[in-house]
Parts: sequence; C-alpha cells; structure tokens
Amino acid sequence: MQPWVWLAAYVLGFGLLQVLLYRHFSGQTASTEPARGSAARPDGGRRVVTESGDTVACRHCGAVNESQRMIRYCGACAESLR
Repeated sequence: MQPWVWLAAYVLGFGLLQVLLYRHFSGQTASTEPARGSAARPDGGRRVVTESGDTVACRHCGAVNESQRMIRYCGACAESLR
C-alpha cells in the first residue's frame, strides 16, 4: 500500500480514539449532582476547619477528607473533590 494511505488511516484512527477518550472522561466528570441515595453536604464540598486541621467534605457522599494539594479524590467514594 501507499504511504499516504497508511498516514490517512493513522490520522483518522487517532482522531477517533481522541474523541472516544474525551467522551468517556467528560461523561464521568460532568455530573455535579450527588449520587442517588447519598447525603449531600450543605457546605457543597467546601473546606471545613475542624479541631484536627483543615478538611474537605465530599459533595457526593459527605465523607470528610484531609485537605492537601495532592489529594484529589474522596477516600470513601472515589469522586473528585474539586
């Protein structure tokens, strides 16, 4: 086969892969509503200062997590804290 045919197939395949990955990951993070059956925190996931230090309450399940720059996901439900 000609090199331009391989190049065209590669470009189309790579573009399709990018679209599929974008749709997959944007569908999981687009939802800002709490999961069904979970108790939403009234503070909306904002920082909460407690006796033990600065913590963040999860918007989805209400679990309290440590507030550090490296921690991005809830330890209880694995949803994004940001």
